Amino acid sequence: MKKIIGAIVISLALTACSFLSKGSGVDLEKKYSLNKAAAVNWERVIPGVIASEAKISEWYGNENPIIHLRKTGSLNEKDLYFLEQLGKLNPNQVSDDDYETFLKMLDGYVASLPRRFFLANNNIKDPKGLVDYMIKASYSRIDNPSKYIREVVADSDEWEKIEKMSKKDDLSKKDVKKLRKLLNSFIKSDNFFNENVWYKQEVSNRVMELVKLNNSTGAAAKDKIELNNLNAKALYVAYSEYFSKLENWDK
Repeated sequence: MKKIIGAIVISLALTACSFLSKGSGVDLEKKYSLNKAAAVNWERVIPGVIASEAKISEWYGNENPIIHLRKTGSLNEKDLYFLEQLGKLNPNQVSDDDYETFLKMLDGYVASLPRRFFLANNNIKDPKGLVDYMIKASYSRIDNPSKYIREVVADSDEWEKIEKMSKKDDLSKKDVKKLRKLLNSFIKSDNFFNENVWYKQEVSNRVMELVKLNNSTGAAAKDKIELNNLNAKALYVAYSEYFSKLENWDK
């Protein structure tokens, strides 16, 4: 799907333009050289623009963006009917008003995407297994996220709390709450993600997405959403078997 969306984004850059979108703060028409043909081909254009504008794929649920918009209610029945009627026309049959409506709808969809990700207690599927794994992995000779968190991210008091949890037979609700607060505090750290460490755990598209986001701006220049998205996804990638899917975390 990513290859298809990538091809769509490239193709969007080959057409031409005139309406200024305001809701998302980005002139999408100009950026993607949209025209009335784009409105007619909305089923390809909307997913391509959304995938390109999203910081990470969890902004659109790691699925077809149209399906995500339908699930979240951003694309309602009235809007869907309007788009389906556009899709039946030739570009020269699309009125200026309908084209402007299409652009405003697209701008609204993009403006609704940005979000942050925070762990809730129920997002941790196996709290005891997670702390046990973190402790065990942190003393490996090979670099890995747990070792990096112990040595670089967590202070001595924070890591001691994780060690104490690992020594228990099971974790109480109070323990899980403490663990969740600790992990959310790591997400706020400027130095949480280290691409060399995460690459040593796995070489995958999701780590490549993290590296791309990390390198898109300097560490000091990252805004709060970028930092949160980077670190939350890095935490999820490091311990994905112990967490619910990232897109299901708290906002």
